[in-house]
Amino acid sequence: MKKSALAVLMILLAPTALWAFGPHDNECVECHGIHTAQGAALIGVEPFETENPSTGTVVRDVSSLCLGCHSDQGGILEIDLMRTHPIGIIPKKAQVPQDNLSFEGTLTCTSCHDPHPSNPNYMYLRADVSGGGDMGAFCEICHAEKRER
Repeated sequence: MKKSALAVLMILLAPTALWAFGPHDNECVECHGIHTAQGAALIGVEPFETENPSTGTVVRDVSSLCLGCHSDQGGILEIDLMRTHPIGIIPKKAQVPQDNLSFEGTLTCTSCHDPHPSNPNYMYLRADVSGGGDMGAFCEICHAEKRER
């Protein structure tokens, strides 16, 4: 009986815990760490290098930091690179704002997402999408040809 009561309590509190603690902390140490730095910018997690299915090369840019937690082996909101927006490519058709590209001019996870806790947008997107209800407007930032005429 005690185990079932605990299970019910955990189910009821899970949404509150996710809201309260969120996927990213407000203290910055989830990604940055003075004493635990693994790379540039005081990165506090070990970058995850994997093959980029879009290019056939190894992911080594800021996206490898994101994949440190979000890879199919990281376990937090796992990202399957075969089923997400391509990264590591130089856009040829889309008109991507320069601020959304890496120094090399490629798409990265941060082309669409700003993971800092001060970002209040749905899924840490770089623009307000009304809680996910206006994703088309977000995609149109780079894909103007998709705009309804």
